[in-house]
Amino acid sequence: MAIKYIQFQSGFGVPNPSPFCMKGEILLKMAGIEYKTKIMDDPRKAPKGKLPFLIDNGNEVADTTLIKRHLEDKYGIDFDAGLTEEQRAISHAMARMIEERLYWVTLYSRWIDDHNWPIIKNFWFGGMPPLIRNLVPMIAQKQVKKGLQAQGIGRHTVDDIYTFGAADLAALTAQLCEKDFMFGDKPSSLDAVAYPIIANNLIEELPGPLLDAAKSHSNFAPYVQRCGALWFPDGQH
Repeated sequence: MAIKYIQFQSGFGVPNPSPFCMKGEILLKMAGIEYKTKIMDDPRKAPKGKLPFLIDNGNEVADTTLIKRHLEDKYGIDFDAGLTEEQRAISHAMARMIEERLYWVTLYSRWIDDHNWPIIKNFWFGGMPPLIRNLVPMIAQKQVKKGLQAQGIGRHTVDDIYTFGAADLAALTAQLCEKDFMFGDKPSSLDAVAYPIIANNLIEELPGPLLDAAKSHSNFAPYVQRCGALWFPDGQH
């Protein structure tokens, strides 16, 4: 029985506007495991109230870190085969940088920044009935603001927030350098995390300091094209 992978809809010219949804699907592709995708619009229906999650033989696995562990434990996958212990440590640290800070800066740029919020609002909520089209986005944005405050990013000035993001992107471009992938000519688990966040920060429809910072690194666009050709050759799931 094929694994069921539940995630958000695609959009903005990337396989998924959620870096985590992209990451989970890439891990499945890297593992060479058959799966079927299902789109869910309301993450509140997910096991932990967020997407993605997968269902493997009736077992629900939510959170991409736990999805990775599940694939490793059940199917004997080593996403970092060939890496040294030092490289594995660097990979772990950079993944945490991406998911625990750069992701939150990206979230801020979309859901709080006045330039991008109307675009995001229309993408996620534009198809709703008129009576709730304005109410639901207000509630959702309020929840995002609360999350940003709890995480800590939302407590800083706008300039500081985007400076944090630019620094993280600079670290990624330095790690990538002139290599095909983050650790050489073969992708590893860090690419499953780095490629989605870089691709999402290169979306032209969402302008701002993060897009400017991402575009300033000449190795990012070829990297995104390379990863896209490898994992999403048809541009879809």
